[in-house]
Amino acid sequence: MRIYLILFLFIFLLTSESKAKNHNTTITKKEFLDSQMKILEARFNAVDTNKDGKITPEEKKKFAEKINKQRLALLKKIDTNKDGKISKEEEKAYIEKNKNKVKK
Repeated sequence: MRIYLILFLFIFLLTSESKAKNHNTTITKKEFLDSQMKILEARFNAVDTNKDGKITPEEKKKFAEKINKQRLALLKKIDTNKDGKISKEEEKAYIEKNKNKVKK
């Protein structure tokens, strides 16, 4: 359950940020739900590795392990002084360095 909450929040933040760039854009409820459904379907498909339309506990576990590995790799990349902590300065530097690399 926790992994779904984390995924939902991650997805929501990503889509909200991309929509927030154009403050003058109006989006209908249907457009919003359609875009979220596409994102959720892609996430489901990423977890459902055998493509049987069901997510098993093993698939959830493997997906969580994959996400954790990616998260740790990202944290190591941001932690430039290698002290095991992310400072505000390291976070700002990473965001500034990568702000043009954000997927649209």
